[in-house]
Amino acid sequence: MSVAFQHPTEVAVVGAGIAGCTIAWELARRGVRVTLLERDAIAFHASGRNMGLLLNQTEPGVVQIMQRSIAIYRELEDGPVQFALRSQRQMLVAANEAQLLVTRGRADELRRIGVLAHEVPIAELLRECPQLNPELAGAYVVENAWALDPWAATAAFAEAAREAGADIRTGVRASQVRIESGRVVGLVTDDGILAADAVVLASGPWLAELWRHAPVGSGRGWVLRTGRLPFPLPWILEEMTWPDQDELGRGARSPRLSEVAAGYDSPVAEAMALAPMPEGDALLGTSLSPSLRDTFEGVDMPRRIAARALAAAPGIGDLQITAGWFGLRPMTPDGMPIAGGAGPGADGLFLHGGHGSIGMMSAPATARWLAEEIVRGQPPDELREFRPDRF
Repeated sequence: MSVAFQHPTEVAVVGAGIAGCTIAWELARRGVRVTLLERDAIAFHASGRNMGLLLNQTEPGVVQIMQRSIAIYRELEDGPVQFALRSQRQMLVAANEAQLLVTRGRADELRRIGVLAHEVPIAELLRECPQLNPELAGAYVVENAWALDPWAATAAFAEAAREAGADIRTGVRASQVRIESGRVVGLVTDDGILAADAVVLASGPWLAELWRHAPVGSGRGWVLRTGRLPFPLPWILEEMTWPDQDELGRGARSPRLSEVAAGYDSPVAEAMALAPMPEGDALLGTSLSPSLRDTFEGVDMPRRIAARALAAAPGIGDLQITAGWFGLRPMTPDGMPIAGGAGPGADGLFLHGGHGSIGMMSAPATARWLAEEIVRGQPPDELREFRPDRF
């Protein structure tokens, strides 16, 4: 039986990725005593292992969430942790007529919600970047895309949470949520019992280890780092092959046993995205494949990303690759985040996760809305579509 809402004074947050650090800051700045636990280090997993792109390539609703998140990033950009928030144009290129049709439709959607997007003649595109394939079917430039350093942005929220009074403990694993009489009373951790009025689980692909009912799986995405670009790249260059969020969610679900036996980790999404960095180098990606998290899988993805990059831009073949890594993205069945109460029998337990490929774009916004729910006891209208019980 559910108990009456009580304003929490002590909240434990599990996970110091972008989802955990943003909610820790939002709660601490509202006067809540916050303890943030992380078994590894801040931004150790996907939050520090992505391209840091905030792009207008997704559904209009996601674009609106992104714009809210950008406003929140702007609140911290002059703080002690610099994270290179910058506005950049985004160039969507289509390799064939089918991709061009999709790109044109996406540009139309973006224009309807006020995002500037227009077609660029291939001849003009090649004048700016002759390394591209002259056989490209078409291209559209999209204004008001953004980029940042994802690890540093996560660290900026962590530092802001500390300044607001949050206690951040790294190297501490939470192993169990403690519930008495249908209400959360704290956590079991490697450092002992931690009492709390409420608990927020923001542990990415590991969220379901602490709450089995959480509809969060795992997808693996790869990124490569290049050496210094020998030419100016005036935009974030992206091949228009990235699917919508619901398709990503369906593809990244946990595989069946028969699928594991047949080979389950074929990519559900891969696209050439080349993003120039402030230091003169670039990041190259990206992909999403089903993942069992801690197993060895998807090792051919760097080769596949490189091949896609050469098909779109044959002139970059001599570009040096200096590093490569993967991150495990927390995915829900529809590809959209979950943010809200865990449900009956667990009053005071909240979930903030499943942000998948749009974590840097959406977590600041969903954290602000979730903090309002935790403090006030009533979810704001913006969270209705992100309720954990929608599945």
